[in-house]
Amino acid sequence: MSANRDLENKRRALAGYLGVGPDKITDSKGTIYSFKAFYHGPNRAYLVLNEIEANVAARRAIKSRLWLIALESIYSYFDIDSYPADALDKIPHDQIRKINAEIVTLVEKSCGTEILAEKMLKLGNRSNILADYDQKEIRFEDYYIYRLF
Repeated sequence: MSANRDLENKRRALAGYLGVGPDKITDSKGTIYSFKAFYHGPNRAYLVLNEIEANVAARRAIKSRLWLIALESIYSYFDIDSYPADALDKIPHDQIRKINAEIVTLVEKSCGTEILAEKMLKLGNRSNILADYDQKEIRFEDYYIYRLF
């Protein structure tokens, strides 16, 4: 299937799920986890992926967001009422990227990010990883839909 046809099918599936015409769905200029996102209006973005793409995107998301996963795990373990995303307003993004790279190095030197990702996906965490807005994975037609914001 050509890339254009694939994007059109995804656009049509998202439009069907949202109950709008495909002309109301626009493509992102760039990609997230190497996949195009789709917009409906100014404040709603989605990933529309098949099974293989969803697993690939989740693995890439895990690696790029280990800082967030680590903090969420620590806060959960110790029952701390705080949110890692609050750090985004207090620490420059380039510093967060550096911190994440160091955590990736730690994981790579121990179990490896592939083993971590495999374990997380086996536990059914794909929706938590990809659907930033509501942590829901919606199965619609041949796709999985994840709301980003």
